[in-house]
Amino acid sequence: MRRDRSSDRNGAPRSRRASIARFASNPSLRFVVLFLAYLGIEALTYPYVKQRYTFLVKWMILGTARVEYEILRLFSSDVGLADRVVTYAGFPVKIIEECTGIYEVLIFAAAVLAFPTGWKKKALGFALGAPLIYLLNVVRILLLIVVGRYHHASFEFMHLYFWQATMIAMITSIWLLWIVKVVRYEKAALPPPA
Repeated sequence: MRRDRSSDRNGAPRSRRASIARFASNPSLRFVVLFLAYLGIEALTYPYVKQRYTFLVKWMILGTARVEYEILRLFSSDVGLADRVVTYAGFPVKIIEECTGIYEVLIFAAAVLAFPTGWKKKALGFALGAPLIYLLNVVRILLLIVVGRYHHASFEFMHLYFWQATMIAMITSIWLLWIVKVVRYEKAALPPPA
């Protein structure tokens, strides 16, 4: 029986080493792996952070309800606020954790962290992106409240389908805007010659 001599000193086949080298030098694949890793880390740590800092999550829920109430109050006197429930002309919307934009910001943060750029640009991306995501989330909830008030039959579709897809597009758009406006002029790191 003949021994395969296409192995390196450690016994790993050269083709496997070459595959790993190609993978490591491919920025798109590296981004996907890092993005999924950061999402996984966030998914595992968020329940602990949420339990430890329950007061912050509650503060965000109540703050979002207050912001929605104050904006709607500018346009109508038929608006109410009771704890986390905003009522517009008899149509109630309960603001919950998912309404605060926390999850959208976590997805955006994973994308920013996974992108190959310096920490200053990542910090700037997060500092600009997180408030923008929150602002767009406030607009989303306002529009849902208005749809629920004036066209109640469309509320479930808008809430469960339209805005879910729109939020994904919004996160992606803000991330791409950060790349174009902040990271754009950075030279891509070239892999070392083989």
